[in-house]
Amino acid sequence: MGKLSVLASLALTFAPAGIVRLLAPNRDTYRGAMIDPKAYAVGRLANKLRGAGPMPTVAESREQMQKSVRMFDAAGPALARIEDIELSGKDGPIPARLYSDHNDTQNLRPAMVYYHGGGFIQGNLDSHHALCCKLAKGWGGIVISVDYRLAPEHRYPAGVDDAISSYLEVQKNAARYGIDKKCIGVGGDSAGGCFAAVVCQQTKSRGQPVPAFQLLIYPVTDGHLKAPSIDELEFAYVLPKVRMIWYRDEYAGDFAGFDDPKFSPLYNPDMTGLPECYILTGGFDPLTDDGAAFGRKLSEAGVKTTHRHFSGQVHAFVNLTKVVPEGTQAIAEICTWLKARS
Repeated sequence: MGKLSVLASLALTFAPAGIVRLLAPNRDTYRGAMIDPKAYAVGRLANKLRGAGPMPTVAESREQMQKSVRMFDAAGPALARIEDIELSGKDGPIPARLYSDHNDTQNLRPAMVYYHGGGFIQGNLDSHHALCCKLAKGWGGIVISVDYRLAPEHRYPAGVDDAISSYLEVQKNAARYGIDKKCIGVGGDSAGGCFAAVVCQQTKSRGQPVPAFQLLIYPVTDGHLKAPSIDELEFAYVLPKVRMIWYRDEYAGDFAGFDDPKFSPLYNPDMTGLPECYILTGGFDPLTDDGAAFGRKLSEAGVKTTHRHFSGQVHAFVNLTKVVPEGTQAIAEICTWLKARS
């Protein structure tokens, strides 16, 4: 019965949205919105595949993420340039991958240093390869994806230090990669969104070159994990609270200073002078309040901020584009915003 249930959920996940609406007219609701039918289908499948057993090992969780990407994310478009490169970090080399739809390096182009999501413990260049291809193709700028160190092998602040170092290294050697150093932004999703926000804040406070923009896709901004949506969506599809706490604790280790802006960028006391920001949130994502609160603080500090909210969406939906059409829509809208910043 369990196997048949999983197969039925798999079939529903790949069925047209109209079929899902017909079979599940009374889907989950939250704050006056109903979950998107495709997000509902993939979310239920994810729950069935994970089961109700104990938490996975870190290795098992990493494999689960890779399988999810292979199953549910549409392949990225072909590009003129995809190059594995190596950036210098304060603790050693940092692997990265450059994406561009242009072969020439003489005509300098805008760029974005991108930090993948994965709860600080998983994800890599391959898990976000398709997304970075889509961003580079749709925008026309250069995307450099960073393979920062992961916890628990490398706990805080290793990953975020790699994020800062990699951005500064791209700034330093921009011309080598065909990049206009005056137009280098940062971006990331989930844990990577946290890193992107921290890079902007840390470079500003240190008097270093500040990114030209920040793209934050359902970012985690408060290490305390105390936003109302986290408790109200405790059993959320894709990202239940128990997993959020586990990810955070694997990343933090013995560190408990969750008010430190380098860990929780929401607690930065001075948001003035930070770069223009685009924040993407989903209504059925426990991190929806983290993103909204961060956007409000930026706006109150006079930072131009665009907050795009997909009220029916779950966490990670931009990496579920094979089955969730709104993920493709969100990427297209992000690319339009990026073009206007270039």
